[in-house]
Amino acid sequence: MLIIEHSSSSYAPRTYHNAGTADLTVAFAIDFNTAGERLTQKAAKEKYVAVPLSMDPIVAARRLYKACKHHNVKKLNVAGNGIYSLVKKGWTQESLNQWVFDVISLVHKHWPLQSIISGGQTGVDLAGGVVGEVLGIETVMTLPNGYLQRNAEGVDITQSVDDVIENVMSYVELLK
Repeated sequence: MLIIEHSSSSYAPRTYHNAGTADLTVAFAIDFNTAGERLTQKAAKEKYVAVPLSMDPIVAARRLYKACKHHNVKKLNVAGNGIYSLVKKGWTQESLNQWVFDVISLVHKHWPLQSIISGGQTGVDLAGGVVGEVLGIETVMTLPNGYLQRNAEGVDITQSVDDVIENVMSYVELLK
């Protein structure tokens, strides 16, 4: 796993970076109308697939698989709602990690991914990084400068690369 600190402390440049380096961006979300989700779709352009978290993981995997096949995906950017939005709907980071694992592991079994890219944000981004690590897929997480993450209370926190790695690895161990 590679954790990268973007030169900008803003979320937008990191979003464009991740979408621009991937063959496809998958957005796992409950609310696709947040500022972050609208920006992700704009950055990814036609290389974008929306997958609602309300979907059964098998149905979600089928949708993602079709998009991967259509775009001949090797590098998948995993994006979506942050935990600060999802906790209001009953999601925890652990339940999200499991759901994303259930979806991506099915896709990876039938359409092997070479790498997973994520923005390292709490919620779906973090789940993407955790799942990539669990599945042994090369994983790159690019966070805003200061390794910025927004916590469950909606507060941006600055941390070190070691803090991010420790957090990811704790979720990897829980998911295994």
